[in-house]
Order: sequence, then C-alpha cells, then structure tokens
Amino acid sequence: MPGGPRPQLDPLQTLTMACDAPSSPRAPGLRVALALTHAGKTEARLLVPGAPLIVGRAPPSGLCIEDRTLSREHARFLLLDNRIRVEDLGSKNGTFLTGRRIERAELTIGDEIVLGGVAVRVQALGPGGELLDVEGEEALERRVEDELARARQFRRPFALLFVRALTQGETLAPEGGESAWLAAVRARIRPVDRLALYGPDTALLLLPETGDEEARRIANAVGAPIPALQLQPLVGLALYPNAGDTADEMVEVARRAAFRASPGKPVESGPAPASLLVRSEGGEGAIIAGRAMQALLETVERVAASRIPVILHGETGTGKEVLARMIHERGPRKDRRIVRVNCGAIPKELIESTLFGHERGAFTGALQQQKGVFEEADKGTVFLDEIGELPPPAQAALLRVLEVGAFSRVGSSREITVDVRVVAATHRDLEAMAEAGSFRADLYYRLSGVLLEIPPLRDRRDEIEPLARQFLRAANEANGRQVGGITPEALALLEAYAWPGNVRELRNVIERAVVITRGALLGPEDLPARLRAEVQRLDGGSAAKGSPSPTPDRASAPPETPREPLVEDRGEMPGERPKVRSKVQQYEAQILRDTLSASGWNRTEAAQKLGIPVRTLSYRMKVLGVKKPESD
Repeated sequence: MPGGPRPQLDPLQTLTMACDAPSSPRAPGLRVALALTHAGKTEARLLVPGAPLIVGRAPPSGLCIEDRTLSREHARFLLLDNRIRVEDLGSKNGTFLTGRRIERAELTIGDEIVLGGVAVRVQALGPGGELLDVEGEEALERRVEDELARARQFRRPFALLFVRALTQGETLAPEGGESAWLAAVRARIRPVDRLALYGPDTALLLLPETGDEEARRIANAVGAPIPALQLQPLVGLALYPNAGDTADEMVEVARRAAFRASPGKPVESGPAPASLLVRSEGGEGAIIAGRAMQALLETVERVAASRIPVILHGETGTGKEVLARMIHERGPRKDRRIVRVNCGAIPKELIESTLFGHERGAFTGALQQQKGVFEEADKGTVFLDEIGELPPPAQAALLRVLEVGAFSRVGSSREITVDVRVVAATHRDLEAMAEAGSFRADLYYRLSGVLLEIPPLRDRRDEIEPLARQFLRAANEANGRQVGGITPEALALLEAYAWPGNVRELRNVIERAVVITRGALLGPEDLPARLRAEVQRLDGGSAAKGSPSPTPDRASAPPETPREPLVEDRGEMPGERPKVRSKVQQYEAQILRDTLSASGWNRTEAAQKLGIPVRTLSYRMKVLGVKKPESD
C-alpha cells in the first residue's frame, strides 16, 4: 500500500482481542487477505479457502476489532472456489460497498468495503505473506478509461501490457501459482504502474504517462524469464494513440499481441498506424438478423445501391461500423476504399488536416505533404464515426465538400475535386443539437438523406445467443482454446442483462470468459461480477437461495448513497431506519436536471461537471426517469 512498507501477516495484535480463528493448509489458487484500516493502522488477515471469517467487535467473531461502530458479529467473509463473498450479519451501522449499503456481495481483488467505521480492502498476497499491489479487473478498466480521458485532454501517451504466464513446458502456469508470478511481475514495474489479474495465468498492466521507449523497456523487463518458477511471461504491448482510441480497442490490441508472442520473442506490440486514421477494409463484424434487425437490414440493402448520404444513429457498440461497411460493400463503390475516421478522437487543431490533408510547412510539424480522408477515399466511401463531435470550423468545411465536391488542403489554395459517398454515425441526437445551434442545421439536413436507427441489443434479445456462440468460436480460434459452449445458466444471465455496451460489450465478455475459464463450458462464474449483480438486482433478488449478490459494476454504479451518522452498537436489535429513499431520489433527480439544463442537455458536459462517467449519468437518468423537457 502507498506510503510505506507493506505489512506482513500477523495476528492483528494491535487491533484485535484474543479470538479463535480456523486454520487449515492453503488450498490452490490466489492467496487473498483482508487489509483492515482502523485507528490509523493497517493490518492483514489471510482468508483460508472454505473457512468463513466473521469480523466483529467481540467473540464469537473470528476476528475481533475494538471499535464500537462494529456489531458483535458484523460481517462474514468466505473465500471459496477463488470467489470472495461477504455477508452483513444484521449489523447496526451496516456494510458498505462503493458507498451503497449491501446485505451480501461478491468481491474482487482491490475492492474496499466499510464495516461501521472500519475500512477493509481485499488484497492479493505474495508468497512471503506481503500484500501485493494488485487490483481487480473492473477497477483497472476504470483506471484505463480515466487515463484515456487525460491522454486525450493533455495529449499524453500511455501504454497497456497484457501478460500471459507460460511454463517451460508450453503449458499455462499451474493452478496455485498466481501469487508467485504476480509478485514477480509486480517487482518488475514502477510503483505508479497498475496491475490487475485477469485470470489465473493472465494479467493486464496500465503504464500511465509512458511513451514508446519507456513502455518497451518495461515490457522487456516483464517479459524476461522467471527461473525460480520455470516460467516465461509473454507480453503484448499497446501504445496510445497508435493502438486505438478507446479502452476496449487498446485492451484487445494488447491481448492479441500477447497471443502472438512466443518464448523466442516474448514481447509483441500491437499495430501502429502512421496516422490517426483507422482503415476498415474487410474487417471483422457481427450482425445477426433477428426480428428487430430484419427491417433495418432490408433498408440497408436498398440504400446501399444509391449514393444518398446516410446517418447511422445508435448507442455505443450497436454495430454502426459494421452497417457502414455493409452499405459500402453492397453498393456500386465496393471495389473502391472505405476510409473510417473517428471524429471524436482527433484533436480539434488537427481535424481539418486529417479530413482534407495538408501541404508541407502548413503548420509546425507538417514535414511533408499529407493526403486527407476525402482524397484517399476518392471514388469510394468516407465513414465519419462520432460525427456529433466535429467542431464548427470542420462542419463548415465538410458542408462545402458535400455541396460542391471540392476542398483545399491546409496550407494550399488549390482546389481538389473528389467523388465520395459519406456515411456518418453518432450516438447523439443531431437534430436536437441542430436546433440548439451546436451542430449546423444545413450540414445535418445534407447528411441525413437517410437516417437509420439501430436498436440496442437489449431490444434484440433473440440475437444474444447466436451472437454469443459466434463470439465464442472466434475467441476459441484467437486464443487457442477449445471451450465447448455455454451453460444454460450462463446463457440465461446473458439474455437477462441490459447490455449498456451492446454488441461490443457482449463480445468482450465472451472473449474474457474464454480466456479465464477452467471448465469445458462457460458458466456463470466466468462472467463479470457486475453482470451477475445487475441481473440479480433487476430480478428483484430472485437468484438461487443462498447465493450472494455479486458486487455491482462501479463503472456504471449510481452515486454514493448518503451515509447516516455512525452510532455505538450496544448490542440492541437493529431498528428500522427512516424511509428516506424517495426523498433522496427526488433530490438526486433534481440535481441531474439542473446540471443537464445548465449543460444544454449535453450528457458528456454534464457528466464532467458532476464528476461521474457518462454511463453512470445515463444509468441514473433512466432509473430516476430524468428526461429532457420538450420545451428545452
């Protein structure tokens, strides 16, 4: 933990009274401890697999802490089958996870919960009993999103490493070796770097503020053999911005690179295009024509034969790029190029250069003449992804290209004539933006010759099973695995989940499950804890009796529930608290309305003001019924 040496396991003499605790030989799997912070001190207690540990103020608790905000028996922890569970035992002051009071939950490495006034963090242990600075997968993914936002704003590089643990016999690290190889990897990276366990033999590392040279140095250090374990780490490197402009893309690039690595070449890096353009020529895609998509695909077939501009509108991950490629490949321009550019990933000062090109010396850093998107796509198709993020000057230049088919490179007055078809995509309401003046109305009407609405995956539930099986086959092939299928229980969870990330999220969930599973089939335990938690929450707690609710996804969790003042637990039966939920929700809804109104109902801007992710804002708006007034 930051700020000093990491504590070794001991009997918690400074915190606890003499209480009996069960002991047994360590079972295979990652060694897990609870790091408890109280009265300015942090100590650790090993969780013995299969042996419940009750934390409380006095016996018969197995771990006693002299703190009057704790109940006599406050909460029970259990490590079983590499899953960490916590259950509140009717405590007076409650058990809180991410600011929400819970009755039971499934925890991951890096989670922090609060028992009364005592903070408890779940941490991995090294082979010598030291606390390892290792996070949970979802916690690290949130850090990657945050780092991505900073990198975009300040134009700073960072890198991801995907690491596989391979023994000399070309088989993955044996079960039970997680602690040893994680400790070895952790020792090879900087204190600022973050490490998460993805599976028993895979890990993801975030290297903040790290350029190409330093990232490769760290990757080579991580990829060096570990003789004491007879283990060879295989490392995949992804550098921002070359490897992608979203967290999902970067993780995927690093993962694929790691699976290309070999003992002879233990470090592989992802693709590094020379510019910010991402060309989509014959790329992968997944469209399953369920009932909700059949009418849309019929329209796509008709639209593809024309040259009319098209706007694809849908949530993130619904398959807008796949449909754009379909429009191109089934039209008269199929033998020409389709060039994709993400308008939201390009710095504002480079957007016109990216779209229209520049001459040598046009600006600082313009060392040679460069063609732009429209020139490269002449006689073909330009796919403008996230068109709603285009700044006003670029909107004006784009309008002229659409009207007269001509433009000038930055730094030149010579006009270049092109013949391109434009397909645009966005998750934003361009019509509302045009009415508000943040998007040119004339450009909107020029682009929206045909507006195609792509339904979210939650409205296409008949597609979930065939899509999941398609992604399973692809993940097996990409990872050299032979997972035979998906259990009915896991499939039921997939079909019940709301899929805020749509098809892209489903693909990532299946690929992750294929990598981490130890079974012949994908089961519920291979799915993310946040997915299981959300399904159980929506299901009204109707999960199998005795099964704890997994921890919710902190990336999409609602804002923290206000905590009531802690009271001394004198042993009385817990009384019923005042029912303030409705008032709290009304207050929260009003805060959201006020902030959205002040931001012109721009969710990205409002989320920044509130200090929460856009997904969280959208989630809370849906839960609380917050909608844009018709008059706004």
